[in-house]
Amino acid sequence: MRYALLILALLAPTALLAQAGPAPDPAEGRKVCEAKADRSGITGDNRATYLRECEAGERLVRGTAPR
Repeated sequence: MRYALLILALLAPTALLAQAGPAPDPAEGRKVCEAKADRSGITGDNRATYLRECEAGERLVRGTAPR
């Protein structure tokens, strides 16, 4: 019985990772941020800074940020 529980404990994280699905497209985060910047009217150097920060936030939300 102990071995069965041990095997289940080892396989459970693998099963959860397998259900995660495909990795999100990084270009999708860029599109979202550009749309937000357009709606807000952000231009020039402020736009470049906004896009950089927004994309970093999108990577965190989508789980693609480097660890």
